[in-house]
Amino acid sequence: MSYKTIKIDISGIVQGVGFRPFLYNLARKFGLKGFILNRGNAGVRVLLQGNSDDLDNFILEVKLRKPNIAFIEKMEIQEISLEKRFKTLEIKKSEDAVGISLTLPPDIAICENCLKDMRNPNLKKYYKYPFVACAVCGPRFTTVIDLPYDRERTTMKIFPFCNNAEPISCEEEYSDFNNRRFHAQTFACSKCGPNYQLYDKNRNLICNEDIDKILSNVRDLINDGKIVAIKGIGGVHLACLANDDEAVLKLRTRKGDRKYKPFAIMVPNLNMIESYFNISPKEREILQSFRRPIVLLEKNNKNFNNLISNQVAPGLNNIGIMLPYSGIHYLIFDYLGSVPLVYTSGNKSNIPMAIENDEIFKQLSHLADAFLLHDRPIYQRADDSVLRVHENKIKIIRRSRGYVPEYIPLPFNVGLSGAIAVGPELSSTGAILRRNRIFPTQHIGNVTRFETFEFLKNSIFHIKNLLKIKDNEIRFIACDKHPLFLSTSLAKELSEKYFVELYPIQHHYAHALSLMVENKVSLDEEIITLCTDGVGYGDDGKIWGGEILACNYSDYMRLGHLEYQPMIGGDRCSKYPARMFASIILNNLSVEKSLVIFEKLELKKYLQYGKQELEVIIRQYENSKNLNSDTSIPLTSSTGRIFDTISFILGAAQIRTYRGEPAMRLEGLASKARSNDVKIDVSIEKENNKQVINTSKLILDILNLRLEKVHSFENIAASFQRALAKALAKIAIEAARKRKIEKIGLTGGVAYNFMFSEVIKKEIKANDLIFLEHDLVPPGDAGISIGQIVGGIFKHDSE
Repeated sequence: MSYKTIKIDISGIVQGVGFRPFLYNLARKFGLKGFILNRGNAGVRVLLQGNSDDLDNFILEVKLRKPNIAFIEKMEIQEISLEKRFKTLEIKKSEDAVGISLTLPPDIAICENCLKDMRNPNLKKYYKYPFVACAVCGPRFTTVIDLPYDRERTTMKIFPFCNNAEPISCEEEYSDFNNRRFHAQTFACSKCGPNYQLYDKNRNLICNEDIDKILSNVRDLINDGKIVAIKGIGGVHLACLANDDEAVLKLRTRKGDRKYKPFAIMVPNLNMIESYFNISPKEREILQSFRRPIVLLEKNNKNFNNLISNQVAPGLNNIGIMLPYSGIHYLIFDYLGSVPLVYTSGNKSNIPMAIENDEIFKQLSHLADAFLLHDRPIYQRADDSVLRVHENKIKIIRRSRGYVPEYIPLPFNVGLSGAIAVGPELSSTGAILRRNRIFPTQHIGNVTRFETFEFLKNSIFHIKNLLKIKDNEIRFIACDKHPLFLSTSLAKELSEKYFVELYPIQHHYAHALSLMVENKVSLDEEIITLCTDGVGYGDDGKIWGGEILACNYSDYMRLGHLEYQPMIGGDRCSKYPARMFASIILNNLSVEKSLVIFEKLELKKYLQYGKQELEVIIRQYENSKNLNSDTSIPLTSSTGRIFDTISFILGAAQIRTYRGEPAMRLEGLASKARSNDVKIDVSIEKENNKQVINTSKLILDILNLRLEKVHSFENIAASFQRALAKALAKIAIEAARKRKIEKIGLTGGVAYNFMFSEVIKKEIKANDLIFLEHDLVPPGDAGISIGQIVGGIFKHDSE
């Protein structure tokens, strides 16, 4: 056997996952000498000497036995000539970050070994200690200030390791290569680490240091129907009993505009989920994964009402469920027992979660009865991620904790050193380009206020800093085409700051581009994309939202859309579906006939100002028809507004109290359908060389079905979703045949609707075409920033 030296450069998610300790112990196993070096955010370098067979076996086992959470993107192996013979094996001090990528994983749920330590009374330093962690679990992204990933560059730097704890100190564990906390950066113990304190709502200290007393008090408070603010890994939550109507309603009242918006639920174990919810193998896998997101699960109607209050998710057929993911969660359930908890983000509506204790008190002083807070700083807030599963495909609704800062790889080479996208306005994220990788930020929310505007900026700059992108390496800024978004003003500010071009990307084209890169569409391909959502600024100045586009990476063509409908009062139509309904009816019937229908449906009850508002709506409509009038009414092709209108007609939702509510309630209604006997025809007409779906006839037909009272509202709701899906699929299939295109994709917020998206998928596959859908990127507006980056790349290349 020959003796040789090899250099291995490993890139991917190889920091914060116990990768260097894994490599160290593996090299020891084969008697190899040399060193292991963390190369900042470029990955890990291994320089080893030994017999060729031992080196070959080392390489093989790296690939086969790597830590589960690690992701090896590339291993570059090179035999080198080196006269020096190493006598030892060591982990060298990390190099500074060089900015090639991010090798850092997201926050990771507590592992089974640490959970056992926390419940082991013989291991006093970790017994009932909520911050127990090791090399393969615990917080990562939310603690990291800078890279490379070492303790002094995390928020744990203020908690030096103890050196005298029994039976072994944290300093000894960190230095012991046989210990699973060897070179773990964010662990500590009750002697040297952060701790929880319990306060009342007036900031008076109830308990300090005595964790048993703290948890006993929390148990009593929650059992007494109180709401407790609990600081966790990436922010703060509000918790109360999920089976207590009074407690849940109290939380709704205190949240202000949270009249019907669903709350997320945390349950102690999978057995409880399986007893009360329908759960697939894929959903079970995701719930138990290290990401621990909130997963929308369908209720098991046989047993459900015995477990969770109907006030948790009124009118919906599914509820967001998550399992515990940190030590404090398990400890609370250890004291409470097997009961479900409402576990919802602790923030005022449309304002980011507070992460500093003073701000938590200030923001939640009127929401919580008690505060369970710890003294470990949170550097980056991260909401719980939310998703649902369509068969085996994941539809991410909110991409945050457990996912960020993982990147989206591009299916083509990009030489650009850096670029920034600021996202749209609602349910937004930002994104950073670094060569052929896109790094989306954590969930930001609605960028409509100063607080979320600042959060967006902070999140973008944090990832830019982690990637070590210099100001002169930014090549362009991308944004939405809407000129009035706050995010657009941020894009202009950044464009001027970095002296680079600003590229506005049309909203639905950005949706399509995000779908294309996720599905690895090649540079020479064109696809047909169905973009169905609530609102997006169109090229003609109208509000788009039901679009059939032919797309490649350089451009797109609008082939068809839903019929334009008036929105009398503009955005108020999205909050009050009765307004949208009134707009469509007035546009298709005389005022006299419209008034008869409005009376039958008691329309005035569902307008904020009743009869007076209806009179104003009618007057505005009539004035718009006057050729000498300056009154103009916005027009929209939005799929979301049509879903809202049908939801109103069928009584699923008369007023929108949270974004997407009418469509979600309509889906809940449709899920109860028991037959397919309702016939709904959707007309497709040609206007200006585009295929246009006649939604006026569709609305009137469904209105007549409701008034005839022959069919159940549930069956009508289901038939509507299928009929519209088939009409959209038909246009897309015909366009694909005509243009000799093999792939058709679905994106946009309405793609979260299971029945709607599954019908489209089935129709496309039945015609031997390839269906593209999302699995890694959110179909909704949270995925827009990724598409903006892609659109900007090709605008930049064309100049």
